[in-house]
Amino acid sequence: MMNTMEGLRLDRLVVATPDGRSRGVNLTVGPGRLLTVGPERSEAGAVEATASAMMLARVVVGLVAPRSGRIHVDDRDVTDLPPEQRKIGYVPAGGALLPQWTVWQNIAYGLRATDIPEPEAHGRVSTAVKGLELGSTRDVRPHLLTDAQRLRVALARAAVSLPSVLVVELPTLVSGAERLNDLAVLAMPLDEPRGPAVLVCTDDPNVPDEILPRVP
Repeated sequence: MMNTMEGLRLDRLVVATPDGRSRGVNLTVGPGRLLTVGPERSEAGAVEATASAMMLARVVVGLVAPRSGRIHVDDRDVTDLPPEQRKIGYVPAGGALLPQWTVWQNIAYGLRATDIPEPEAHGRVSTAVKGLELGSTRDVRPHLLTDAQRLRVALARAAVSLPSVLVVELPTLVSGAERLNDLAVLAMPLDEPRGPAVLVCTDDPNVPDEILPRVP
């Protein structure tokens, strides 16, 4: 019997960096696990590493084509599929929330392209709002939220479609305990026994290695 691998697997994925060089990546993230790619702790290497991490995020979700290599989601090769067919949720840097909509409406937007019945869609949004502690802000618009709250709304919007993989571009928004709380909810299960495989691409060199293993 052939063994199958759920979650995300990158096989010899070559990603171009802004300086024209290429970076090869091999990694595996299982369901409910979280892995970070980010800058080195030296100032000289931070810009290059951050650019590589953010480019990796866009390649994995399908916004940029890799130079070579393969992307697998739940043991299915999705390298040549468009973003909407990859079962990957995406949280871009800054969240890209719609300013004219409330927290609830922004989260529900994550289900816009599905044929999920309205009662189920309502239940998923409600679960995300509760799980990410956004209940007190459900009718608030993004400009009145903190950076941490906006991040949580963007995470909820990506999670309601129940993706197999969640890719997060995580800029330095908050610090200390509040940042760790945000990271802790990234792999939260939503109507599933296990959460998605989570790949966090960050420009924050202070994310603790002991909390989140870092790709070498």
